[in-house]
Amino acid sequence: MTKETIAVIGATGLVGRTLYDIVDKTRYEIAVVGRSVEKVRSVFPEAINHMDWDGFKDSEAKDYAVIINLAGSGVSEEKWTDAYKQVMIDSRIGATEICVNLCAKNPNIHLINASAVSAYGFYTEPFIRFTEDDTDARKGTAFLQSLIDNWEAAALKAEATGNSVVLLRTGVVFDATEGPLPQMMKPFNMFIGGKIGTGRQMMSWISVEDEARAINFLLDNRRITGPVNCTSPGACTNAEFAKALGKALGKPSFFPTPAFIIKAAMGQMGDELIVKGQHVFPKKLLDAGFEFKHQTIKAYLDEAVAKG
Repeated sequence: MTKETIAVIGATGLVGRTLYDIVDKTRYEIAVVGRSVEKVRSVFPEAINHMDWDGFKDSEAKDYAVIINLAGSGVSEEKWTDAYKQVMIDSRIGATEICVNLCAKNPNIHLINASAVSAYGFYTEPFIRFTEDDTDARKGTAFLQSLIDNWEAAALKAEATGNSVVLLRTGVVFDATEGPLPQMMKPFNMFIGGKIGTGRQMMSWISVEDEARAINFLLDNRRITGPVNCTSPGACTNAEFAKALGKALGKPSFFPTPAFIIKAAMGQMGDELIVKGQHVFPKKLLDAGFEFKHQTIKAYLDEAVAKG
């Protein structure tokens, strides 16, 4: 059987590395793309090709069956100055435009492009449960919402040349040793953990294992297109998360942090990412038969803390 070639963009990140490990190498050959050829080669020595952005941009579109674009600078890595906001925009839109340009040369490429639950807006109350059909029900405006709108619009341009496109609307990705969870554990380990603000804001999360498994599932089920919510079906409130994390760590969770402190310390980033949230439900994945390994925050945190 002839193997299909997949190009994975942003492959050296947490999700990319986890995905690489689970993709069936008997069916697919993987080309990896990152900022540095040396880095992607050191992380993925067995990949069939290692490219930086210039190499990928000039590569042969006919070689690819699927492009999985996970590129984008972290939304919580730096303070949201005007300059860093532009970095967040350029890193996403620029990478996506390169992918779309390759798609224009080969209408058979299936594009799986990163996105985020920020597409649904931000709320201090539970509001409604958003499925993929409910984008138009959102209210309000926010920087990340606008960024996601432009990011998705850039990816969907590939449909004009006949390519199929998936938009991965991903929630907060949890891992026991990397990403936001270890940072969120710190105040609990200092015995000052607790809810943020009212604690009623919703957190739509997913384990890195389920995120990678969902992308792999979409790779094998290409009839699924458009927005796909990559979130656990067990979204929780911030207060529920704090209680579960405190119990998992064996630490108290009754020291609330007022919302105004988060806003004062972190500005717009804190307001959108921590004080507010949204309730997102993975209807398309569940309807298609995908089974989540981690469905409740308590069970996941118990496992993550034991593993970490």
